[in-house]
Amino acid sequence: MEKPVKNLTLFCVVVLLALCATVDVRAQKNYDTNSVIITRSLMHELFNANSVPFMQPLVTTINATSNSRFFSQAYVPTSVDKPYFRFGIHTMMGFVRDDQRLYTPSLPTEARPYAFLDSQFVKVVLFPQPSFQIRDTAGLALSLVKRLFHKGVERGFVTVPSKAATIFGNAPGTVNIQRDSLVTILSTDAEFSAIFSQLDSANKAFLVSAVSKLPAALSLPPGQNMNSLFAAVPQLEIGSWHGTELLLRYVPPVKWDTSVGDFSFFGIAIKHSLSQYFNDPLFHAAVQVGYQGTSLANTVGVTEAKLEANANFYDVNIHISKEFDGICEVYTGVDYAAVDINSSYSYVLPQEVQISLGLLGVDPATNKVIKDPARGWPGDDVLQVSKSQFTDSMLKWTFGLQKTLGRFAVFADYSVSQFNLFTGGLSYRF
Repeated sequence: MEKPVKNLTLFCVVVLLALCATVDVRAQKNYDTNSVIITRSLMHELFNANSVPFMQPLVTTINATSNSRFFSQAYVPTSVDKPYFRFGIHTMMGFVRDDQRLYTPSLPTEARPYAFLDSQFVKVVLFPQPSFQIRDTAGLALSLVKRLFHKGVERGFVTVPSKAATIFGNAPGTVNIQRDSLVTILSTDAEFSAIFSQLDSANKAFLVSAVSKLPAALSLPPGQNMNSLFAAVPQLEIGSWHGTELLLRYVPPVKWDTSVGDFSFFGIAIKHSLSQYFNDPLFHAAVQVGYQGTSLANTVGVTEAKLEANANFYDVNIHISKEFDGICEVYTGVDYAAVDINSSYSYVLPQEVQISLGLLGVDPATNKVIKDPARGWPGDDVLQVSKSQFTDSMLKWTFGLQKTLGRFAVFADYSVSQFNLFTGGLSYRF
């Protein structure tokens, strides 16, 4: 009774799956230890290939959203009798693009013929008669399986969807593995027969068992079907010193929502007036340099997979504004932003994979998952960690309006970039 589990756990099934690790699992009648070890190694490579395209739209979008609202009016007084303070609540809404909803999934395969004969796995003995001595049984099995996957994809025994959903998308899919067909390739294909025929019965049985008891299917996640993201940022601006203004912003760790998790950030920026160097300028102009650090943490699914992502954002912008008396102030600017994101994923094998491998059972009467080591269902409690790094940069153009009402000001703007944003808010000067 294998059913796709349509929640955030499943994107950890395929995208955040396990690192290659040697596990201390006692042999039980319900699962094959070697299949568990091989699956872990395969899942590690599957994670490396798919984690970034699945999760990165969310991480990048959250950071792009929080990195907006650095400027509105470009005017900064050259000197003041006493410092002024401008406190505001700035809101941002970002819209998910269609191309952020899908990615092309990949499966770890081995394209090189006879790669499994690498000396780290097998020692070839020529005298007194040709034979093979296995140096790394698990390594050999993994290499064979990856080569089998390559041939299985070519022959249609292993199928991978052409597209899969990112966390923003909603497109379920499955990687299907015809295990019996892979076993047939292992024992009959000319490439494998040379080594397979030389193995003793125990090693032959080991390889056949390891392949035949791999998961038959990996359900790709349908995503969260997200269309937009919303945030609100408290911000303080302090001025002015020789036409220079300081901006500070901070949000302590807060629960964004169940899909995103806990998010926090702090930011600082310095804006300097350019129009002060010109007599009677037609409009005000300023240059601004900013930095923002963000932190994202989320725990998802029944296996409690944990995501932590820390980012550093660097922003440089030039913006101009012009006030039309009695109406409003118009502003526009161009940003160049660069981001460096470091992500860490901690997890055990997801529930569906544990069931498929026999690490967990299912009560046919109640349909509940069973974890009972005494009955041969020990579950997977080996916490694993995998890390990824992502860098990106983008240009952004912003156009907006501001209306001043005494000490208050209201503003709204729209930004066009890799991720389009609508922002607005209210500020009070004192």
